[in-house]
Amino acid sequence: MMRLTPRDAANGIAWLGILLLIGLAAVLVSILGFPGVLLLGLLTTLICVRAELAEAVPTWSRAMFESRMRGASPRGEAALREERRLHRASLRYYRGCGLVLIAAGLAGTLWQIWR
Repeated sequence: MMRLTPRDAANGIAWLGILLLIGLAAVLVSILGFPGVLLLGLLTTLICVRAELAEAVPTWSRAMFESRMRGASPRGEAALREERRLHRASLRYYRGCGLVLIAAGLAGTLWQIWR
């Protein structure tokens, strides 16, 4: 029997996200044309960059200090680093998808103007 690992679950969720973006892009192309795909790419990239910046900016709350105290053990610190690495990897993946949508939307828009 095959076990479902957290990485497999994350990959499955990533693929669902990609399929959702493809479906949304198809709807936007039919409604707005290629500028809609450009907007979708801009929004996707903006959300990913915002999430990356929010992770990098320290916050001075009680919860932050409590979480740092819980993660003080070497094992907890390693788990925290691994969790952050996976989070950053998924954000980079979706940001790359947003950049591809921007390129496709821009190319399609320029093609429609030129045609």
